[in-house]
Amino acid sequence: MSPLSLRHIRRTPPLLSARCLGWLALGLGLVGCRGEPDRPLRPFDDDAGEPDRPLESDAGEVDRSLRQLEVGAGRKFTPIKEGGTLELYFGGQGSQHVFVSLRVWELTNVNAEVKLSLERVSDGARLSVPYSVNLRFDRGTQEGEPAKLEGLLLVINELSGTLGREVRLNASFESDDGEHGTDSRTGTLDWAQNQYP
Repeated sequence: MSPLSLRHIRRTPPLLSARCLGWLALGLGLVGCRGEPDRPLRPFDDDAGEPDRPLESDAGEVDRSLRQLEVGAGRKFTPIKEGGTLELYFGGQGSQHVFVSLRVWELTNVNAEVKLSLERVSDGARLSVPYSVNLRFDRGTQEGEPAKLEGLLLVINELSGTLGREVRLNASFESDDGEHGTDSRTGTLDWAQNQYP
């Protein structure tokens, strides 16, 4: 190689300087931010088994992507009555868990990220391991029937001072198309009478 070409290579600025890479990373990070405000859910009518009014945003507009989600318990969906007992089971590898089931109405895309947590009401302490999993809801077989996920295992890793006390089970989902919903139920955490449901 001639000295002229070496000198030329040394003087050529790098294609992407550190400053350019920093701006690029910042720009990509901002594109991934959502910034959507939390929106209220419509009330759920336990007797009718389905939502009773359109979902609205804070501004009073109908939110077409918000879906009614109900969190329940059991291997098969069982509603959790406010203040009822949330049953705790022994796991096969020495842990303990709660069976969680979900149902959601008017869901068009059944592929969704599901998040679950259990917390103590008195101090907000998280009792469960982090749970954020991409899952597929089972579609209802009848017109108007909700899509379901049943028998999810939520591992509980903190029991000290919790048995017999009030806990809150939180659930949320967001589908690949942006459909989303949240729900939470409170109850008392206690060991299940039948450990093999």
